[in-house]
Amino acid sequence: MNVGDLIGALNAACSTDELRRVLGDAFGDRELEIAYWLPTHGVWVDDFGRRMDVPEPGPGATVVERGGAPVAMLMHAPSSVADPAGLAPVMGAAALALENARLTVDVQTRLEEQAALQRVATLVAQLRPADAVFAAVTEEIGRLLGARTANMVRFTGGAAATIVGAWSDVPGRFVPVGAEIRLDSPTALALVLQTGQTARVDDYSALTGAYAIRLREMIGVQAAVAAPIRVSGRLWGGLTVSTIDDDPPPPADAEQRMAAFAELVSQAIANTEAQRELMASRARIVQASDDSRRRIERDLHDGAQQRLISVALGIRLARAGVADPEATAAALDASAADLALALQELRELARGIHPAVLADRGLRPALLAIAERSPIPVELHCELAERLPPPYEAALYFTASEAIANVAKHARAEAVAIKVERNGAAVAIEVRDDGIGGVDPSRGSGVRGLADRIESLGGALFVASAPGEGTTLRAIIPLPA
Repeated sequence: MNVGDLIGALNAACSTDELRRVLGDAFGDRELEIAYWLPTHGVWVDDFGRRMDVPEPGPGATVVERGGAPVAMLMHAPSSVADPAGLAPVMGAAALALENARLTVDVQTRLEEQAALQRVATLVAQLRPADAVFAAVTEEIGRLLGARTANMVRFTGGAAATIVGAWSDVPGRFVPVGAEIRLDSPTALALVLQTGQTARVDDYSALTGAYAIRLREMIGVQAAVAAPIRVSGRLWGGLTVSTIDDDPPPPADAEQRMAAFAELVSQAIANTEAQRELMASRARIVQASDDSRRRIERDLHDGAQQRLISVALGIRLARAGVADPEATAAALDASAADLALALQELRELARGIHPAVLADRGLRPALLAIAERSPIPVELHCELAERLPPPYEAALYFTASEAIANVAKHARAEAVAIKVERNGAAVAIEVRDDGIGGVDPSRGSGVRGLADRIESLGGALFVASAPGEGTTLRAIIPLPA
């Protein structure tokens, strides 16, 4: 086939199969194979974007270049080229066609990667269970990078980790889900744990440690790359792909490509944790409601109810002893005293449920009432231009009330400051004391209950309490538009 006919045939080839046939005829080898160089990935691939292990350039392995950069490699029988010098016209004619084919393969590879990301993103958006996302991500990234086995782990403290995702295209050649491992030698995952960054280890042959030996001797791992998984800014775990036996090492851009999948895993974990926290918060709210109802029932029974019973008995005694003015007067005086105490107890009970001053006069007078009842001096700064919706005023009021109660019980403080301010579309309250500090927000139902109330309005509660430096409790709540 002369060069003119070759150019015509190459131009007419509309598929990689036809291109292979035309070049096979030109080389006199119908078994000719083509590998395409993907510079973005740093690997040789076949027509379907799958990695290929190619020989060194030489007889039987001819590299086709365009603009000084490799485009493809033609792998053919060395004896099929009788005149190596005569290859130049063939290479020149084939370069453009191979470049076009390479671009097609590159686009297809990118589309497959995007499709894989889309499949995982759909699982995340559907709020599928985390273990389903872990399994899907592990398989997708393993296949995408041409690895033979892949794992996802969760770091559980120190050098310990737990396998949460596993995949292999060779039966039994993986570490199963649920396995407990120790990252005590510099595997790719161990480097991720140490540095928080992506890592690559191209030779596992000399690594010691039970996990590394298990990978090498039981699975045949020769090389691996790993990427960190972060959730809410903290290092949660890692994703790793490995090549085994005589497979080529992971592609040059494996770390970057894994990062996109790791981000989806992070979102899936964050979704799961948010759902778990929401369920826990709802359970706490229900429990707090039940506890409050029981407390009200107890306080009514032990306090105001008993006082009112005493008033009723006193009135009966007064009526029975009407002929004795002194006894009648004494009975009525006792009944009046009991009635006054009952009214006071009912007012205290009502203040705990929802203080009348808050509903009638607003947040600042209600906070002033808290300050006046406090056994510790309270400095109040609350200058709101207008009243807030009732749920927001209640949240701010009870935040201050609970904080002051905690200070009085535990802080050994000499002074407290309450500050309420509106900043744009949010309102914030800060309660600061000069006590002993050292408060653990995770302990005690009071702070947790406040956090639930604040979070139910879309806000957040923050506690800073270094030992010896007092405690600052701050709540920020976005206001409705």
